[in-house]
Amino acid sequence: MDNIPLPKQLLPCLAIPFVELFPNLCLGWWTPPSLNLDQYNKLWYLRIALHSIAWLPLFEMLHPICLDGSTFLILLFATVAAIILRNILMKKELDRVTRTPLWKTNLPPDKRLALFVVITSVRPTDISRFDDFAARYVHLPTRILAGVIVAVAQILRHHLVGNEQVKMMGAFTVFVVGGICINGTRHGNTGMDCFSRFMFGAGFIAILHYVSEVSDIVLIKSIN
Repeated sequence: MDNIPLPKQLLPCLAIPFVELFPNLCLGWWTPPSLNLDQYNKLWYLRIALHSIAWLPLFEMLHPICLDGSTFLILLFATVAAIILRNILMKKELDRVTRTPLWKTNLPPDKRLALFVVITSVRPTDISRFDDFAARYVHLPTRILAGVIVAVAQILRHHLVGNEQVKMMGAFTVFVVGGICINGTRHGNTGMDCFSRFMFGAGFIAILHYVSEVSDIVLIKSIN
């Protein structure tokens, strides 16, 4: 794969890696390195709209590739559910942070970061309260969406052969590793965080390329 041309139909999907390359826009999947949590909470509706618009073209092109209509519907429902749940559960998680009296004081950046990490690392125990119950499962939407990407990779793999299949799985691996690293580096080493975000973006764009390529393969086979 010398280059990665994308059809115009898939260009809105590029919003997903774009907002991760500029995380302090507060429109990405993960909380911003700036820890501007108030802004991140305020823009929940924009994140839902952006991700919905960005994922729609991918599913439009994925529909003819799926051999089983029920599989397509499950993937579509899981993606929508993950996008909505992520914003609901993340708001509850961040409310735990912003309600902490120490957070409201004038802390230096390093201590504010340490406080954020400590609070978000402790799982809520009072699951009788909805807020605590919701915050306990804040990582569930990410796992759901990861499962969707795994399923998409499996669908693509069945339509590719030889080196293209290996390259597609390599792109999938880069995407997953980049996402995992972002989760661990976004509030740590800036250089590693930037590298992780570029990995995530490159892997995602490569996956889009293979969705387009497989869509062409399926179309040609149907004509023949």
